Amino acid sequence: MATLKNEASGEACLLHEYHVFGRDAARCETVIRDASVSRVHAHICWIGGQWELYDHSSNGTSVSGTLLRNGERAVLKQGDVIRFGKLGVAPWRVDTLDDPADTLWPICGPVRPIVLEASQVLPANTTPSITIFRSPDGEWLCDDTSPPRILHHGDEVSAGDAAWRLALVRSSSTTVLALPAALGAPTQRLDFLVSQNEEHVRALLYIRGGTVDLGERAHHYSLVTLARARSFDMQAGYETASQGWLELDELARMLGIDPSHVNVQIHRARAQFAALPGLDASQLVERRRGSVRFGNFPFRIFRGEQLECQSVSSVLQYIDVYGLTPNLVLQPA
Repeated sequence: MATLKNEASGEACLLHEYHVFGRDAARCETVIRDASVSRVHAHICWIGGQWELYDHSSNGTSVSGTLLRNGERAVLKQGDVIRFGKLGVAPWRVDTLDDPADTLWPICGPVRPIVLEASQVLPANTTPSITIFRSPDGEWLCDDTSPPRILHHGDEVSAGDAAWRLALVRSSSTTVLALPAALGAPTQRLDFLVSQNEEHVRALLYIRGGTVDLGERAHHYSLVTLARARSFDMQAGYETASQGWLELDELARMLGIDPSHVNVQIHRARAQFAALPGLDASQLVERRRGSVRFGNFPFRIFRGEQLECQSVSSVLQYIDVYGLTPNLVLQPA
């Protein structure tokens, strides 16, 4: 668990494995409402066994007196003082720099953060006691219901007078592709790994010579449905301007959810995508009145171990030659 503390307000900030700071609430984990702070100002990420800060702003970020400009980075040390924007903005002090870990963050009662282990009994005098434990599939379960409920990022857990909110801070991880340089891999691509029963979808974003694991999210299946529609129209030879458009009501019917929930899922997908520096949400999902489609962004969809469809046929030419699959291509950084 790694944390920052605001020296003016006393607010504590639990760092996610990829954590964005700025004014834009839709794109940032920590929002700083100051005119000198950019919409997406900086991010802190866990990479190579250390925490690094990257600046993306116009006014810079100061780390213990050293000013970082757009594109520059610094390795954080415990006790570092971070100022986003101009000097008048309240500084944040690096409090702890432990490895990232899924955590129960206090929201009510005199309780402390809880770094989750394989099984964790909540510290409260309740009968019966409440336990959070990891399932064989890697999901966090809470036995305050029968059967135990699956916990998602942001879900609340209460025990007696105490309450916590689950923070899944290890939702993204950075890796690099172990491919020969001469193969000329594409600079950007989004891979969807869909389970055979289509109940789980994981997304991998290939960008800047590495891969960001976007995790398993419900909104990824909405993207897969839109990407499939675009791929079908590509194969049918439709012109680019007309490829892949689906009415919102039709998309909702295909997904089996309400149209209002479709908008929520699209918003979450665009926000997750846009939070990464240098990417634009319109690349992922395009809108026109009453309709949406997958944007002009290269993609591949794997169902099980088999490639189902893709946006650019040439993407896999070098993959086929070497017999690589997504699980084999990705190597830890």
